[in-house]
Amino acid sequence: MRRSLALILSLTFVLVLVGCDRQGNDALAYSQEYVVGQGNIKGSVDTQKYLDISEDFAIGANQYGYAVFKSPDKAFEKLTELYADGVELIQTEFDLEKLTEKNYGSYKTYGWQVTTGTEEQREQARFVTGFLDIYGNSFSKD
Repeated sequence: MRRSLALILSLTFVLVLVGCDRQGNDALAYSQEYVVGQGNIKGSVDTQKYLDISEDFAIGANQYGYAVFKSPDKAFEKLTELYADGVELIQTEFDLEKLTEKNYGSYKTYGWQVTTGTEEQREQARFVTGFLDIYGNSFSKD
């Protein structure tokens, strides 16, 4: 009986972990408004710049005061829609796999380093880097 109960509890724990979203840590999700200079807010992100582009880019803060997208999945989807040329430039220039929610780190690193493409594509690539810097705050404290 104990062995069965232990097995059931173990499987339940695994299912809960598998069922968690990518964040896995509620402290990293949007939990407060991002107002520079208020409370524990870190940095000075121009939230209006992102909001002017799309409502899907609405920024709040996580428990630690770091800027995060209020809805990271919607924001990511909108990024790939609106900034496809910049994403493609980064991918091509640095021979990366297609951008996903799981491999965004390389795009974050290389986006500001592009040297090819048109000026508009390079601007988009730089935006992608800034976007992913905020996006990553929902998944890591670093």
